[in-house]
Amino acid sequence: MKKANISELASRLQSASTTPLVAAAPVAAEPQEKPRKGPKRGTVSVFLRLPPELFAQLDAEAVSRTKATGRGVTVQQVILARLTGSL
Repeated sequence: MKKANISELASRLQSASTTPLVAAAPVAAEPQEKPRKGPKRGTVSVFLRLPPELFAQLDAEAVSRTKATGRGVTVQQVILARLTGSL
């Protein structure tokens, strides 16, 4: 193992402490980014407030379809299936 030369190390530290740091180049101001819009879809969001009796009926149908297919079926999917006639 090489012995450290203390006087050389001290002189290097002294010169490093007196040498100014190199300033980084100024970063150009980036233009403000516009908020991202979602992908263009051919659909429109619709929020329905169903009567409790109708919701219970559609929910029961969704549960039975979930059990039959083994995949989660939502009330919204049942409504769309009924509207499009693809029961």
